[in-house]
Amino acid sequence: MVKQITKYLIIALILSLGFGQLLRFELFSVPIYLHDVFVVLALALLVPNFVMKYKVRNFVSPIWLMLFLFALAISSLRALTIYPLSSLLIPSLYMLRLLVYLLLFFVIRQSKVQLPLKYFYISALVSLCIGLLQYFLMPDMRWAQYLGWDDHLSRLTLPHFDPTFTAVMFGLALLTIQLKSWYVTFLLSLSILLTYSRSVWLSLVVTAMLFIKNKKALLLSSILVLVSIYMLPQKFGEGTNLLRTYSISSRFSTDIAYIQKYKWDFLIGRGMNTLILDLNCDNPACAGRHATGPNNSYLYVLSTTGILGLVGWGVFMFTLYKKSIYKPMLVFFFVSSIFNNVMFYPFALLWVLITEAMAPTST
Repeated sequence: MVKQITKYLIIALILSLGFGQLLRFELFSVPIYLHDVFVVLALALLVPNFVMKYKVRNFVSPIWLMLFLFALAISSLRALTIYPLSSLLIPSLYMLRLLVYLLLFFVIRQSKVQLPLKYFYISALVSLCIGLLQYFLMPDMRWAQYLGWDDHLSRLTLPHFDPTFTAVMFGLALLTIQLKSWYVTFLLSLSILLTYSRSVWLSLVVTAMLFIKNKKALLLSSILVLVSIYMLPQKFGEGTNLLRTYSISSRFSTDIAYIQKYKWDFLIGRGMNTLILDLNCDNPACAGRHATGPNNSYLYVLSTTGILGLVGWGVFMFTLYKKSIYKPMLVFFFVSSIFNNVMFYPFALLWVLITEAMAPTST
């Protein structure tokens, strides 16, 4: 019975990812997501069995985990010397959520929970329906700025209220199903194009170049992509201007500014999710809506957990890749994290961890 309920909770978790930010609500000014509720409930059922299983055996923690946890501890102590204790409550909750995600990954993998790929199909289809309906029926999303989101016009924006992160989730779904469903593949590809997110396009191109060994197939795919981009509607607004340079220069300038500002703090970090405290943001909960650190995920983990944290997390990602049957998905995840903080976007990280935890390894 417990095992069956756990499966239902994980299925609900996967399906909830398809709704993106639409299932977000606030409790005492703290953003809460429905998928986090499912994570906690699933862990409540899985952890007791996990503890009993390793009560007698000697469970050895992976080196990367010990290194990353040590880096989190050191950077958290550093944060106590920089910020008032009262202001660290919200950042500590975000750090706790990351640790809970990692725990979920471990217990699902050790419990050998297996689910059909169809649930990921359904989750992707939910996102597709929401996104395409928004694009064709409500292309002007500038009203969302009054809710704390960035304003977008004539771009596929929902369900994550951001074209880039919506495109990232579509890209992860596309590489998870791995051409097993042609109509879902077509819809995902079309939706990614309609986000006008060039960083995601580039990440997919790099992934394709690394994994498509047939040169003719690669050339044909490249021509098809270029023709599709050329045929995209050029509507009013800077968002659909494929030659726009502001977003590129803005991201680059932001990351350079963080490097210049923190410098030696990169050695041990300033604490996970504390960079928002250095911004002009009246409510720390706004971290759920706006970028509160470097766009580059690797720079983000370096600035918050230091060199040890970056090494520990990097070893974890390499370990996942080495044994994964979803190598193209992971490469896309790694490359897109260069341009945006994809690696620590809760929806993207959960998608990757769940697929990797339930999939059989390649070795």
